[in-house]
Amino acid sequence: MNNKVLFGIMCIVFNSIGVPNFMQGNVKTGILRIVLGIVSCGVIGIINEIKGIILGIQILKMTEEEFNEKKATITSGIPA
Repeated sequence: MNNKVLFGIMCIVFNSIGVPNFMQGNVKTGILRIVLGIVSCGVIGIINEIKGIILGIQILKMTEEEFNEKKATITSGIPA
């Protein structure tokens, strides 16, 4: 997860299915996000997608230094 632009775009487009979690190495959280999206009939997926759009825009506005400092602690959505 060294590319800020790629990570920001993945947050915007694929946050509802947990792709940013897999990119950060949080496999359990990514799988849990997929399962909760299916169990809740997509309600949690919609919430996560809205949060992903907000997070993606914030990431794309960051400088490279800010991104490198915060990339280990970036979380968005349910489960957080």
